[in-house]
Amino acid sequence: MFRSFKILEITLSAVCFILSFYFIIASFNGEFGVSAKYQLLAKEKVLTKELNLLINETKAIKNKIKRLSNTSLDLELLDQQARKILGMIGEEELIVF
Repeated sequence: MFRSFKILEITLSAVCFILSFYFIIASFNGEFGVSAKYQLLAKEKVLTKELNLLINETKAIKNKIKRLSNTSLDLELLDQQARKILGMIGEEELIVF
């Protein structure tokens, strides 16, 4: 009887050790582990930068649209856009890139 308790104790200890080892490995490399957390944080930074670039680009486009609307027409911007699209310059003008 004492021998069966000893075997049971060894078996339970081995199972606990294996489960502990599994959970330690999973806490670092698993789907919700530490490494996955840092990968998600890095991806968040990249996406935040992309979002900020898109927001700034959207603001610039909205500003151009507002300046070219019927209520407030910016003639310099209109002239610039027409020259850019049509590729036309005056005889006395010089294009600098």
